[in-house]
Amino acid sequence: MFSDHLVLAGGGHTHALVLRRWAMNPKLKPAGMITLVNKASTTIYSGMFPGVLAGKYKIDEILIDLRSLASKAGVSFVMAEIEGIDSKKKRLLLAGRPEIEYSLLSLNIGTMTNLNSKFLISGDKDLAVPIKPFSESYKFIIDQDIHNDNSFAKPFVIIGGGFAGIEIAFSLRKRWPKRSIILKVKSRRKLNKNLLKKLKELKIEITQEDTSILYPKLICTGNKSFDWIKASGFPVDEDGRILTKNTLQVLNHPDLFAVGDCGVIKDCPRPSSGVWAVRSAKPLAKNLEAISKGLKLEGWKPQRKAIQLLDINSINNDSKAFMSLGKIIIGPFDFLSGLKELIDKKFIYKFHLIKDMDSENFSEKEMIKCRGCAAKLGYSPLNSALNKLDLIESLTDDSIPIGKSNSNKTLIQSVDGFPALISDPWLNGRLLALHSCSDVWACGGSVISAQSVVNLPSIPNILQKELLFQVLEGINSALNVQGAKLIGGHTLESRKISEEPFSLGIESSLTINGIIDDKKYFWSKGGMKKGDQILISRPLGTGIIFSAFMNGQVKPYILDSVLKEMNKSQHYIVNSINQLTNINLNSKVVNACTDITGFGLLGHLSEMLEATNSDQLKLNLDPLKIILKLDHIPVYDGVEELLDKGFESTLAPANKVFLKNINGDKNLRFELIFNDFISNGSIYKTMLKILVDPQTCGPLVVSCSPVNSEKLIKQGPWIKIGFVSE
Repeated sequence: MFSDHLVLAGGGHTHALVLRRWAMNPKLKPAGMITLVNKASTTIYSGMFPGVLAGKYKIDEILIDLRSLASKAGVSFVMAEIEGIDSKKKRLLLAGRPEIEYSLLSLNIGTMTNLNSKFLISGDKDLAVPIKPFSESYKFIIDQDIHNDNSFAKPFVIIGGGFAGIEIAFSLRKRWPKRSIILKVKSRRKLNKNLLKKLKELKIEITQEDTSILYPKLICTGNKSFDWIKASGFPVDEDGRILTKNTLQVLNHPDLFAVGDCGVIKDCPRPSSGVWAVRSAKPLAKNLEAISKGLKLEGWKPQRKAIQLLDINSINNDSKAFMSLGKIIIGPFDFLSGLKELIDKKFIYKFHLIKDMDSENFSEKEMIKCRGCAAKLGYSPLNSALNKLDLIESLTDDSIPIGKSNSNKTLIQSVDGFPALISDPWLNGRLLALHSCSDVWACGGSVISAQSVVNLPSIPNILQKELLFQVLEGINSALNVQGAKLIGGHTLESRKISEEPFSLGIESSLTINGIIDDKKYFWSKGGMKKGDQILISRPLGTGIIFSAFMNGQVKPYILDSVLKEMNKSQHYIVNSINQLTNINLNSKVVNACTDITGFGLLGHLSEMLEATNSDQLKLNLDPLKIILKLDHIPVYDGVEELLDKGFESTLAPANKVFLKNINGDKNLRFELIFNDFISNGSIYKTMLKILVDPQTCGPLVVSCSPVNSEKLIKQGPWIKIGFVSE
């Protein structure tokens, strides 16, 4: 039904295939709101992971971009760790953020490595790493590469003699031809004689004895369910896997589904394997589609046994593989290795195909309009309209003084807002609050309260309630850490047709109230002094990155890194400056400050310079200019590459009006310097685009004396990007 909220918990292979089905065939997707929740924005295709360790594939080649996949399917994506399920109240419990309510829930969370406490001896945790999650074990392997060609290095131990452990051993022998590798098994008798022969041939030592605690170990001792699964009260088998009917519904819980390694059909026992996870995708999708329409669900009978291919990844080019069907193992044969490679590449290509289709269409279609702060009105129409008004007394500073508190402190106020930047309503609310608070921080103030205006899409009330709850909780999370409160607000319902995912239809704004201890220390945009140094608190490039993301062309790790930085509150660096001020009450640490938002670095520095030179003119002093060191300006990873591909924020063209200030009028003049730069060179042109890129949750920029600059840079995170001169 349209009012349903289907939550896909976990981004395993089954859910990834379900999303791909809906991305390719939108008419099949259930009506209502759908949210995918996963701890990471990507998932690793397990079948190709040993090939990555062997150097056969690159890690990027086997990643499924869940955030992008969800976006193409019209599904909201929430990156969060799942902590449990309250099945009575129908809530998915998450770490560090509020729960998500659901009407239907599908679990595809995988499993964790079945650890034995003796492998994790105190003080030895960095040397004993479980194979799952793959992202962590991959980092561990990379760290061990320093011993690649060292035959005298400590032996590397793989604990577990199952197929997974053996295949990892083969892959690591290809990766480390000279290093000693030990495979610790329970019993040699269980090993197939051909497998045993190949292990010996590749000089992989097999032992049943405990190895030194000082040896690095990769633990491949099978799988077990997450502890919270048992705590949730679901029926489970002896391995802790959730028992389901053949419709994939959890026993006695018709509103819950469980697939992949975390679930198993009662009376159809099977080991954990990606084969069943992949084959259950179509039955799951069909039943989710059917239940949303009130139709009868179909049963699925999985095959009892599945073929597994174990690639040797030989040191030589003649790679071979074993094939297993139950207890029968044949090989090794080279054609089996080719077959495995064909199957794996065919699977991962299904997801790369969607991205490739977008790349082909990108040059033919108009770039999608940017969200976040890049959706603000351009400088020229805004300035023209405000100049016609005589009601606004001052537009100089980021926040406006509005009076005095009972304790005679200065009260300041600001307002900001934007359409949803991402499809996670909680994180979007948090980013909105952090972005809006920066106007108060830029004046040296502390945030004390806020009021919100939230415009929700026109969807059923129960879904509006969930979206509003998530947005307000996200706002609260950013305010509470500062000791501030959300004290009220207003809600609206959009009159536009709601597009999917519905969470992208949210438009919010905040009025931020702040306080400054003493008006004398109000940080204005004007006030720069000759000889001041210009410092910036974080990198630039969010407008370019989110433009590429909206068009499906940004690498997951780049967006993850940017969101991580944007998600940090900058109130603490304002507090640290104020603490320096308190030490020496007769000295101002900051002469001028602003935050970099919609008009980009050059636009907001132009406001600072204009305000400063207005005061210089009143005092009959010569105007100042700003000299920027282009090679000192920090930029997020991936920005230059995206600019080369033609991406820029939709607000960037309007911001190019500020480029006239480079070597411009003496009252508003910038000079750019760059080591060995050519003024018409490609790097120089790239930096000009970055200078006008609008920023959401952008950096603070301060102008201060060289002495104070040294103090701020020492305590971080400040970077010097220029100075003030005559």
